[in-house]
Amino acid sequence: MPLAIVLDTLAAPTEPALRAWLGPDADDALRAALREHALDWARAAGDGAEPLQLATADEVPDAVAGHDGPLLLVAPDVPALSAVHLAAVRDDLADGVLLSSAATGDGTPFLIALSHPTPELLALVGAPFNDILATAARLDGTLGMLRAERRLSSVGDARALEVDPITPPDLRALLTPAS
Repeated sequence: MPLAIVLDTLAAPTEPALRAWLGPDADDALRAALREHALDWARAAGDGAEPLQLATADEVPDAVAGHDGPLLLVAPDVPALSAVHLAAVRDDLADGVLLSSAATGDGTPFLIALSHPTPELLALVGAPFNDILATAARLDGTLGMLRAERRLSSVGDARALEVDPITPPDLRALLTPAS
């Protein structure tokens, strides 16, 4: 069974202008809804098991000690994270892919799937993504690339996601700026 982790380190820092634009209460509500969205995805990925929630990449190796199955790490700031990503991850893992990932527009991953907790790759979670890819290639692992998505970390992101038809309606409703 896959072990799913919502990992804060994979999220981009929220720009202060977004909090000011939305207002503190609305921004807090949006962050909570985004986290719950990632947790729901992780529950589905883990076949209903409650996912781990970790703040930093340094916590991952100890948290997965003793687990030898697939490992899914996901950021809590991507509204379009969906069943499409989960199906693609499952397909990649079933095909024997060592490392599968999905990036955002800034090129950083919001989703990392490992066929098993490889110590060399776990040590690099949170490192520049090119380092992770180079290490996976050095390990002779097959690499998978999943669909890219937009993070929600800036006012520009919020405006774009407001009109994006794949933004979940419950998250779109939270993107109205403060009056």
